[in-house]
Amino acid sequence: MLKSKWLKDGYVVIEGSQVKAGNAAIERVWAFEDGGLLSRSIYDKKNQIEWLSPAGRKPMFQFPWLSSAAKVTDARVNAYEDDDHGISKPYLRADVDMNLDHGDGGLVVRLTIKIYPGASFIRHEFTVRSGYRASIREIEAAPSFIAWIQPDRKPNEDAAGDELQLDDNNQDRGRAGGDYCDLLPLQHLHCRWETVSFRDQTDTHNNLISKDNGLMYVNEQLGIRGNLLRLQSTLHDGGLLMMKEGPTPLGDLQPACMDFYFHGKSLSVQGSGITQEDVASGEPVTSYGTMVGVYDGNGYNSLRLLNDYHRNLRQYRPERDSFLMSNTWGDRSKDSALHEGFLLKELQAASNLGLTMMQIDDGWQKGITCNSVNAVSGGGLWSDYYSGDGEFWQVHPERFPNGLSPIVAAADERGVKLGLWFSPDSSDHYVNWEKDVATLLQLHDKYGIAAFKLDGIDIRSKLGETKLLNMMRQVVKATGGEVVLNIDATAQQRLGYFGQTHYGTIFLENRYTDWGNYYPHWTLRNLWLLMPYIPADRLQMEYLNVSRNRDKYMEDPLAPYHSGQAYAFMVAAFTNALAWMETSGLDALQSASLAKVIEAVKPHHPAILGGHVLPLGEEPSGTSWTGLQSITDPYSGYLLIIREKHQASQDAMELWGVERSATLSLKEIIRMEEKDVVMANQSEEIVQVQADASGKYPFVLSAPFSFVLYRYQLTE
Repeated sequence: MLKSKWLKDGYVVIEGSQVKAGNAAIERVWAFEDGGLLSRSIYDKKNQIEWLSPAGRKPMFQFPWLSSAAKVTDARVNAYEDDDHGISKPYLRADVDMNLDHGDGGLVVRLTIKIYPGASFIRHEFTVRSGYRASIREIEAAPSFIAWIQPDRKPNEDAAGDELQLDDNNQDRGRAGGDYCDLLPLQHLHCRWETVSFRDQTDTHNNLISKDNGLMYVNEQLGIRGNLLRLQSTLHDGGLLMMKEGPTPLGDLQPACMDFYFHGKSLSVQGSGITQEDVASGEPVTSYGTMVGVYDGNGYNSLRLLNDYHRNLRQYRPERDSFLMSNTWGDRSKDSALHEGFLLKELQAASNLGLTMMQIDDGWQKGITCNSVNAVSGGGLWSDYYSGDGEFWQVHPERFPNGLSPIVAAADERGVKLGLWFSPDSSDHYVNWEKDVATLLQLHDKYGIAAFKLDGIDIRSKLGETKLLNMMRQVVKATGGEVVLNIDATAQQRLGYFGQTHYGTIFLENRYTDWGNYYPHWTLRNLWLLMPYIPADRLQMEYLNVSRNRDKYMEDPLAPYHSGQAYAFMVAAFTNALAWMETSGLDALQSASLAKVIEAVKPHHPAILGGHVLPLGEEPSGTSWTGLQSITDPYSGYLLIIREKHQASQDAMELWGVERSATLSLKEIIRMEEKDVVMANQSEEIVQVQADASGKYPFVLSAPFSFVLYRYQLTE
């Protein structure tokens, strides 16, 4: 008897001991058998390609603290529509709760499957809870209950199908590991794989992307680090994209663990992050997640799949997700300048520039952190904020004797939203997460705070990460998704790029002219390298006051001063650009040029960020022709063409998603070919451009450190 649940074309179907989940693009099948829960099928419906072998007999998950003898005694399935508290597009969620005979007290492992209508990917994760077993009456009373499943106890006769074919002297090396949260017995041997590994902790890292690639081999045992793995058949157009939804290797709770592991023709996603100590807490703890998607054609289609993934997890809302922010910390005065008069002056400057949000960093609060100018050597807090008098998160009484109300009133008058710095309390695995929720909601309700910068995050366990994410979800839920969480990625063990960061933006870097570690081309390079994998609206990229600390750069020809203030902004303009400076400290020329370029870009900014932004030209180096393309629909978008300190006055670039025969119709929005002399195009003149024999379109910029922004249309 079939039992099912549907949402548009998305479905979950229970058929005997099998769970089928999919939509019009993809279907995945799991089966409960004597060997455990097995992956039985991943079917690409468009290309009619089955990716998995029927011979696989190894369970699709295994945890190091879970005995290999532990068996699933039964499972129940609840399916219902969800939208992640309004953040994601509506999707069909199925919770498969498996009871395991694991020692005393019971153990429930929940497999959560997420199917997004029309999307060619499926996500899953595991949640573990010990000492708990729900009764049949309790489960069947749930309104979303679908079915109980009893495993098919067929003998595990084909287990050898998963083994490598090795000589006796290599047999020990051929045993698969026991710490994974997905395992795919692949049936296609002739595939090329590529992995992408990421780095955060950007205070000490500035090379954020690494790639590796190879061909599958029947006897290879290969562990690879990374969040993304692309498997491309060499015999047909089919492709499989896998993601480990977790932090970078720098933040992984199992730092010695690989992320992907080839065991012959089996491919597994390694490391759930859950330890025995997490399970012993008795609280529900959630693993790192997995996404599996199918695509056809070349690498461009895999990037479209990845962009679709992000857009489903976080619906783009331009009124919330497109903003131009300032934060005074970039001028290194730390909290010493923070007081009512200074912030009123900053608000006026931000308003004059056309910025939409001003964020008040560390120092608005009564408590003293280790970053404060008032912290004694080795003093100040970086967690445990609710100790002492419990008033750490009260407004600083000396700096703001009238509270923040005068700042709020001035911001409202100028049409500028406010953001605040906040540090979630990491002590005792985020035991105070509910207090953090109450603090943030009180600040939001009282002062209308639109964005909170979450700093000081230090995740030391899956239990702690689960509570931190609970805190973020509750804030999002209580505010109807209106609050943006700026998730700092600069230090310590944090969420990375794919570790449930869709509740806000990624605050990527701290760079300072005071230390000589800010260059516009470094910012552009990090953006350019990340753009294929992270949506533009999810990144905050900084631009600084380029006139400060010129002496720190000596005679460096790529020093920020040489490019100018408008150029520094423009390299970050295809993100939620962050004025990492005291804007009231800009001189008249800087302010005028910056205001003019912001005025020109601002009306287009929501459309640019809502598009699929991809890199153009050469990788930025300070001496390249480079750029960015925002594809807003199949026939139109935006082009940002940048000439760094390059000798040539013209270059040609291949565009994404454009046929060689297409005519490119360009409307110029703004151009700068002389330092801080910005020319906004007020005419409706359209220039038509044809591609050369190699499919590239020509562009001209007459001076180094210059740029032009176009709106483009394609015609055959």
